[in-house]
Amino acid sequence: MRNKRVLVIDEESAFTRFLQDDLEQREISVACVYSPGDENGATAFAPNVIVADKKMLSKSNARLLHRLDSAERKLPLVLMTGTDTKLRHGSAASVRAANSQIVATIPKPFEPNMLAELIDQYAEDSQKINLDADYITALIASNRLLDNLVVEFQSKHALTDGSVVGYEALSRLKTRRAISPATIFSAATEISLEIEATMNVIDQTMKLAGSLRKSRKSVPVSFNCSAILLTQGNFVDQLFARLQQSRNLRGSVIMEITEENRVANIKVVAEICQMLGRYGLKVSIDDYGTGHSNLDRIAEIPFAELKLDKEIFWAFCNDRVPITVLGSIIDFCHTRGAKTVVEGIETPFHLEQARLLGADHGQGFYWGRAVPPQYLVKDWRGF
Repeated sequence: MRNKRVLVIDEESAFTRFLQDDLEQREISVACVYSPGDENGATAFAPNVIVADKKMLSKSNARLLHRLDSAERKLPLVLMTGTDTKLRHGSAASVRAANSQIVATIPKPFEPNMLAELIDQYAEDSQKINLDADYITALIASNRLLDNLVVEFQSKHALTDGSVVGYEALSRLKTRRAISPATIFSAATEISLEIEATMNVIDQTMKLAGSLRKSRKSVPVSFNCSAILLTQGNFVDQLFARLQQSRNLRGSVIMEITEENRVANIKVVAEICQMLGRYGLKVSIDDYGTGHSNLDRIAEIPFAELKLDKEIFWAFCNDRVPITVLGSIIDFCHTRGAKTVVEGIETPFHLEQARLLGADHGQGFYWGRAVPPQYLVKDWRGF
């Protein structure tokens, strides 16, 4: 299979967010350059096709094109022309300088499948494996990681009638949306960066929960927190302070604990969760079925919700995991009075299978992708 990696040079917009998500669904890796500060990440991404809005081909981006070119060949360049046929002042020379690279010109807006066909035609086979960890390292070295993070919210639905029962805050890199938080905040990332980023997510989660309450659309809003952070006194102190300042949000905020490959002291995590619960913070076990999660390990945690990871759910849908395995997990949760959420519901078949399991709620692209908070409440003002 081709290792297709596309660099998009454009302004940040709803269109570029949609384009990233659509191409990633087609197994085409995408990174974006929105400003000069994104150039080091672009170099680490090592694209084999460039897609650029001609208005964005300033001198700095022209230099970036030269940095990305190899000694053997120039990278193929697809120009997005926009609706204005005139080039922005200073861009004409950059386009002329890149003429030998240009393989196609397409007007904006366009359907992603049109671009996907061009990428398939011009992206050469590459033996280089592009590691997302290299991209993260480049952002950190450029002091661009935190500035690059945005928070979006995905809805959670009742499996009985499809009604919205909550939202989950999801961290995304503006320029590389497909990278998961587990990769962004791995053991190689300084814990101080993870604490600062998570506190920003918590602030936006609480703000949305408060706005929903004011608009009489009150449903809980959740944020992700790695188990390892709950063993860090600095983070726990900041979280307690936020909860004390927001007593009116008791029961409106949920903390989803993730673990991945970093093993935390589960007894310490359970004790902290008990204390947080006294401030009205509910606990959810996220991505159950991956990493180190098992029933013995989580039994001490006072969780009100457990989320089945999409991979184990899809394995069940493909007859690779028997219904008794997932059914027993759901039964265990219900005996504790906890709700269960099935992640990765993308088709009517997935919805049917999730209902068959007897789970309570579902989440996935079947109902839509994560969206910026201003899509959910009026007059949203960010931090």
